[in-house]
Amino acid sequence: MLQRYSECAAPERIIIMKNEVYKLPQTNREIQVLSGIAWITLDKQDIILHSPEKASLSPSKNFAVISALSNMPLIVAVW
Repeated sequence: MLQRYSECAAPERIIIMKNEVYKLPQTNREIQVLSGIAWITLDKQDIILHSPEKASLSPSKNFAVISALSNMPLIVAVW
């Protein structure tokens, strides 16, 4: 189960394989790519992140959708 970000909480690691998508819970607003290239879609906007880039997602009623853009597995940390 994913946790809300706090000073004490460690980020959750997620592995996403090619042709898979992951729906990021609305409670998670920070994401960092640990390995690979991430394609993130939120509110009809796309964000591309390469390792080790990090992004803060704006609050939204919608879920962010994450997928891998390369043949290698995508590993992200979220909190």
